Amino acid sequence: MHVDKFISHRGANSDFIENTIEAFQIAKAAGFNWFETDVQMSSDGELFLFHDKTPKRFADCDKNVIEMTLAELKQIQLVDSVLKVKAKIPTLREYLDWASENDVFTNLELKISTQDKKYQQKLVENVFKILQEYPNLKTKVLISSFSNFVMKLLKKYKDYPQGKLFYTVNWPRDFNYIDKNLYKNYKQNRYLAIIINYSCLNQQRVNYLKRKFDKIFVYSVHADCEVKQLLAWDIDAMFIDKKEQLNLTL
Repeated sequence: MHVDKFISHRGANSDFIENTIEAFQIAKAAGFNWFETDVQMSSDGELFLFHDKTPKRFADCDKNVIEMTLAELKQIQLVDSVLKVKAKIPTLREYLDWASENDVFTNLELKISTQDKKYQQKLVENVFKILQEYPNLKTKVLISSFSNFVMKLLKKYKDYPQGKLFYTVNWPRDFNYIDKNLYKNYKQNRYLAIIINYSCLNQQRVNYLKRKFDKIFVYSVHADCEVKQLLAWDIDAMFIDKKEQLNLTL
């Protein structure tokens, strides 16, 4: 699977509310072909796109989204007071319809905000049940998660490329895990890439990761200077927020 250097992070989220069809449409019009989004599951088993644990960043509601029904989620009016725009929470099916119609590539992050393994297992099962309805997207979807339990469940679905998300604020402390456990899982499960946070990186660490792993994707990339730094390090792919960053060069 070829992955573009630039992946639209939750759509053009500096122009519209993140993880909405409108945000993806704006990014697509700007030239993006790859999109990252977050999938969660409602209390009645429906799949929807949303990053946070609660909607309070965009609405007067602080209830856990996975404890709400899809009908309740659909009643929420998301508002960005700075951009002066409103939107609704889309379902995964609505997004996949859009992705199919626009022939784009997607990184679906299976977002986990609970340690409930029954929830995680049902989330995985329901995601792949829906994906089976879109055979044309089989070569256009990359699945990822921070959850080690979810990644174990994904062994049943090797037809879809997979990437392992990893976050560290203490590289020396976590280095042994990266060098041994993460590498072992990467090789055994034939992950497409390791997806790691920008803030932990420097030239030496990037060089190590590029030697150790086949592909390195980087998230939490915000400023233009960070994008240019990753270009200089020749990172395989990065998740960016602003559509204008698509045109940045060294």
